[in-house]
Amino acid sequence: MLTHAAAYLAAKAANAYALDPTPTPTGAGDLPGGFDWSRIGPDPKQVPRSDLFYSLINGALFLGVAAALTGLIGGAIVFGIGPVFGAHILSDRGKTMMWKASLVAIIIGSPVAIISFFLKQ
Repeated sequence: MLTHAAAYLAAKAANAYALDPTPTPTGAGDLPGGFDWSRIGPDPKQVPRSDLFYSLINGALFLGVAAALTGLIGGAIVFGIGPVFGAHILSDRGKTMMWKASLVAIIIGSPVAIISFFLKQ
């Protein structure tokens, strides 16, 4: 705790004795020319082998959806059959498996959709 207090006091002391920068900086709008940030945008044609990137992303999307769908179907089967055989613990685990599969579908599907939205424009 003393080290945190000492570090805080040292930072405050260094900040109190800091000199103002010379020359005084001006705003970016005051300078003529400069970089035009409105013309920046992704261009997939400028990336070498962008088709390979899209193939990998689409493959990851397919595998993720297939894994999530398999988990969802397996969880639904266990959730439905568990009480028939008196295995309520299995039924609870099947319900948990369905929730996890849904979460996996969201986690895997969302980045792929976001990346392809920004790159295809």
